[in-house]
Amino acid sequence: TSFSAVPCPAATVTVIEPAEAGLPERLAAKEIRRYLYLRTAQLVEVVSGGDRKPSGPSIVIGCKDRPVVGAVVKGSPRLAESVRTLQPQQYLLRTLSSGDAKTLLIAGGDAIGTLYGSYRLAEHLGVRFYLHGDVVPDEKIDLTLPDLDERGEALFKTRGIQPFHDFPEGPDWWNTDDYKAIIAQLPKLRMNQIG
Repeated sequence: TSFSAVPCPAATVTVIEPAEAGLPERLAAKEIRRYLYLRTAQLVEVVSGGDRKPSGPSIVIGCKDRPVVGAVVKGSPRLAESVRTLQPQQYLLRTLSSGDAKTLLIAGGDAIGTLYGSYRLAEHLGVRFYLHGDVVPDEKIDLTLPDLDERGEALFKTRGIQPFHDFPEGPDWWNTDDYKAIIAQLPKLRMNQIG
């Protein structure tokens, strides 16, 4: 994984989701927007993309078979093959430059892989995820599009937590909100089950 960044004016950075995005892809776009705001204090726009390559600095997210992802990888056979071979729950983060325009692609082997990729970008921005919640640094950073070339996948098919009943204030005492708070953190940690 390599990382460097070039500041971009907030007004020119756009998060592009597929026009036919499902719930996890739309959540991924909103989460990217939220964590960019928390780190930079800049509120970027989320728009639906079609089948054309973005013309300005952008973050393009979506499943590997979405037209907007196809438009980004068009003309790059190695990148297209890398995206095509993504398996379920895998993701790819790749920065492409074309003149002054920089595009950060977050492609998933499926919708969940796309969501995992968005949380991985947040980690590159300095955000850390734990079962008890997020840790976001207090100091603001410039809005930048990082140079990334990373492919991620889980080590195990089933990953998650098994709440046991042998510790103080454990699941026996949890209410619905406690369970929701824990379950909401699981995808950020790239987990897929609760026992």
